Amino acid sequence: MLDDNELLFDELYEKTKDCGRVQFINLLMEKERENRELKMQLEKKYEKVGTLTGELLYEENTKLINQQKEFINYLESESKELIRDAGYHQRICLEILEKYKEIIGVKDE
Repeated sequence: MLDDNELLFDELYEKTKDCGRVQFINLLMEKERENRELKMQLEKKYEKVGTLTGELLYEENTKLINQQKEFINYLESESKELIRDAGYHQRICLEILEKYKEIIGVKDE
């Protein structure tokens, strides 16, 4: 079984076995141009991936920051309504916990 290098060698040998020096150099130049073009295409794709990754990270960070702000606002509004009754505190703590789970997207187990 032939490996990739042997197959490539055989393919190139067949293409160049009857080539003169000028034809061989022209073939090399053509392959070099193709290689440069493919590198440029790959670099453009990497740029796009980097841009998309950055945008996704920004969106996710913004979402998390907004969730945190929402939770802080909720805690502040609830803290203003607290009274010293222990039962009320327990109920508020449970409500806060449920609200926090809702905000961050955690489902009850």
